[in-house]
Amino acid sequence: MFQALQRWLRGDARPQRQLVVEGEILETGTHAPLTHLGPTQAPEEAWLGLKLSHAQLSDGTPERVDRVVPAEFSGGLELLERFSVGDRVRITTTTATGRQIQQIEALPGE
Repeated sequence: MFQALQRWLRGDARPQRQLVVEGEILETGTHAPLTHLGPTQAPEEAWLGLKLSHAQLSDGTPERVDRVVPAEFSGGLELLERFSVGDRVRITTTTATGRQIQQIEALPGE
């Protein structure tokens, strides 16, 4: 543990892997995430429910799409203006197991 902290402080820690998924948006909506910060409620976020066609980690390791459950991802409310049901997208999450959107891009339809 101490050695990992030393590597991180020196800047030579391994980058954290992220989940990268591709699929078609089936549902969209808004929600207020649960927070453990007392009575203060987290700001409302957009969520996108996908039918996944491909999943992998950012280092190229394949991930089975049936293991990405639920296939729902959260991000800023502006996503609802940019994307809608039926759009194909590629989403990169903030972590390998998280569902918070770090990056999203439109993919051409099939």
